[in-house]
Amino acid sequence: MGRSYPGGAAASFGFERSGLPVVEAVSAVARRMWPVKTARQLAARAGVTHRSAEYWLGQQTGMSADALAELLRSDAGLAMLEAIMGEARPNWWPTFAGDAKAHAIEQRLSALRAEIDEARNGLA
Repeated sequence: MGRSYPGGAAASFGFERSGLPVVEAVSAVARRMWPVKTARQLAARAGVTHRSAEYWLGQQTGMSADALAELLRSDAGLAMLEAIMGEARPNWWPTFAGDAKAHAIEQRLSALRAEIDEARNGLA
């Protein structure tokens, strides 16, 4: 049985699905990434009100596709996507995950190189 929404309300993700519900996965990642002011951090990245984020964290409502898209576009996007994927491993996942991990390593390496250059130039 699906949920019904009052006129114009966006359909939400996260309920009545097999596997880990989206809102539960997002909430778990949010709590792990931002243990302090979790709802505020989540709301800022999803482009929603603080109250909406509190409802998600309390698993009282699902989230809209627009809010989920904003989260995936944020700095927490990869962690959110990995949580949402759960145990699912479609044939494109290994390549995507490997590329994402390599990119993250390259970014950290670039930051370390900049730090080394600053230290060598006496700016540390």
